[in-house]
Amino acid sequence: MSDLKSIFFHFLRLGLFGEDDECPVPKLTDTEWSQLFAWSREQAVSGVWVDGVAQTPYRPPEAMWAQWIFHVMHIERMNRLLQETEQRWVKALESNGMQAEVFKGSSVARWYRKPLYRSYGDIDLVVIQGWKNVEPYLQVKGYAYRHEEDSLAVQDGNIPIELHPWRESLYNPVVNARLRQLLSVDRAGNELYLACLMLHLRRHVLTYGIGLKQVCDVAVMLRRAPLDKERLERLLRQLRLIRFSQVLFAFIETKLSPKAIYPISLNSKDRSISLDHIIWKEGYTLKMEREATDMQRGKIQRIIGNAWFWLKRCTRLLTWMPDEALYFLGYKTLKRLSCHKI
Repeated sequence: MSDLKSIFFHFLRLGLFGEDDECPVPKLTDTEWSQLFAWSREQAVSGVWVDGVAQTPYRPPEAMWAQWIFHVMHIERMNRLLQETEQRWVKALESNGMQAEVFKGSSVARWYRKPLYRSYGDIDLVVIQGWKNVEPYLQVKGYAYRHEEDSLAVQDGNIPIELHPWRESLYNPVVNARLRQLLSVDRAGNELYLACLMLHLRRHVLTYGIGLKQVCDVAVMLRRAPLDKERLERLLRQLRLIRFSQVLFAFIETKLSPKAIYPISLNSKDRSISLDHIIWKEGYTLKMEREATDMQRGKIQRIIGNAWFWLKRCTRLLTWMPDEALYFLGYKTLKRLSCHKI
């Protein structure tokens, strides 16, 4: 299994950067090819991964390869549609007195070798100016929407859109206020954009895990975006991201981009800690598993079970993000006490 994972990452590195160290690939069975592709889909990197395979002489059976090519073509078509939708929404909001930017999606895909091969998801728009006008605008236009914490989720045909007042929010109120101040004075910088990507990734690691797509976003920016490494390091310190950055960068160096230059030094201790379990065992499935478990429990069991789950998780991740884990635990406690339910 570990050898198959090595082959998986070999093809992924080729798709991301068009280069990798020599890695002889043994003759793979149909089942092994199917497993590799299944992993690429589970981790939302299938377009990039298939492109990595295409740069080698290795191929799955012809019928399987044809299906993969059609899959990549579908990703390309959907990404074009999402880009058109992003721009339409940005212009529509602007014409109605609001200013918005695209976060993640095409705004990070531009750093990929082949931007249209990045797996698509929903559209994230950050409303920089005029947030208070967003909900009235949606009502006037007749869009159905719902509130999700500090964002608004909208459906535009078959395309889900999330509107946010900020790129990211933190549970630590002091650092959150610092982030908002930084965004108010230097929104255009690549360094702050990358830091926000990392904050978003850390939030997912803290809650239900993360997949490889978001890690690849960070990896390609480290390699391809023009970055002032000294400024990036200052931002990581200001946002209390250093310890998590060491864990994340060590994973990227080991699995995705050995040639990247990092703004902070990594040591053997950093490299001994891995995101493997969170990515491969939790990733995009832990939340669904928790929700399925909750549906089978009574109210008291659900309360106790969830309290124990979050306590264990925050304790486990305390060394990676100490203050954020503690504030998150406090946030979950206060939220449940206020609504008297889990």
